[in-house]
Amino acid sequence: MLNHPTTLRRSKSLLGLRGFAAALAVAVPLGAPSEVLSQQTLNVATWGGAYGRAQEEALFEPFAKKTGTVVATETYGGDSTKLKSLIDNSDTPVDVVDVSADTLDRLCADGLLAPMDADELKAGGDSGDDFLPGAISKCGVASMAWSTAIVFSRKALRAGKPESIAALLDTASYPGKRALPNTPQRTLELALLADGVPPGSVYTELGTPEGADRAFAALDRIKNHVLLWDNPAQPVTWIVDGRAAMAAGYSGRLFRAAIGDRNIGILWDGQIYDVDAWAIPKTSKNKTEAMRFIRFATEPAQLAAQAQLTAYGPMRASAIAQVGPHPVIGVDMQRFLPTAPDNFQRALRFDQAWWDRGGASLTQRFNAWANEVRTAAAAREAERKAKAAAAAAKDAPPKAAP
Repeated sequence: MLNHPTTLRRSKSLLGLRGFAAALAVAVPLGAPSEVLSQQTLNVATWGGAYGRAQEEALFEPFAKKTGTVVATETYGGDSTKLKSLIDNSDTPVDVVDVSADTLDRLCADGLLAPMDADELKAGGDSGDDFLPGAISKCGVASMAWSTAIVFSRKALRAGKPESIAALLDTASYPGKRALPNTPQRTLELALLADGVPPGSVYTELGTPEGADRAFAALDRIKNHVLLWDNPAQPVTWIVDGRAAMAAGYSGRLFRAAIGDRNIGILWDGQIYDVDAWAIPKTSKNKTEAMRFIRFATEPAQLAAQAQLTAYGPMRASAIAQVGPHPVIGVDMQRFLPTAPDNFQRALRFDQAWWDRGGASLTQRFNAWANEVRTAAAAREAERKAKAAAAAAKDAPPKAAP
């Protein structure tokens, strides 16, 4: 819990109204003026971690300072089931939620969110007309984008860094292993992008038998060079230790790796991005203040301040232009934003709803393909070990007679 007169963090569960009042009293320093206790409170459910800390510094504290509203945050870690149970309970004080695009769509379809009025997003002197396409939806507004992009080893690719996603399939020019997600989602999209399908046609293509065949044929071209990862930390680890030359990984992790190791580069061409969005639960007892916060949080200056701390891409063009160096380490953050113009030219927005509607057969086919990859890799490794053992035995000096 933060001992701060205008912000309060609760790390385990949203408190009941009575418990919250008691906690607020603790959060207010002794001797604080009585008007602090009567301040309005806005309850925000968000992700936590580095992302949550950036929100606290770039959004929650400035909003509290500007408006006098106490911001109380609940970290729910992206668990949509937990979040749904919280906001479906009229006794739970949740006024604003930060959600993934998929969770936003599900909660909206279930009737758990208040409608989002695009005109209400306009702040003073702000036309609000430069949100990126698709940022504003029926029940929410996207604030930040993250992506799956390609990380590569400069040491492994000494002939030159890759300039396009096509390099993923070109093991002749760019030799080495490729680390890909052990899921059909994003892996099949990457295969089509690397095979020359424009971002706007990927899901149309993938939805046809011919397009699905094309995606798997593309993956078959690098079948003997593929490593499949389950843990998001693995792509960078495998690049650093030399196990892979190229890998698909999450942009926030790639940013942290690239600023710490000059041998690591990021290829943004063909990135697959997704967004986080602000929304207001229908059960919110403070919708007016919730909308005031969302207006503030999506102003260009606030989006830029958050992006400078996280390397997540603002979903407003005017905000992107304002992003400067990281305030602590001085790194040029524009290079690492998924939505920066140079990085966003051939980006594909991930479509979870598409996978939910018709991805079952592709998932089954991918799982069979992935099993073949693992089986073949295990056979090659067994053969390598057998050859190494045979060579060692051949070179070993003869044993002395007893």
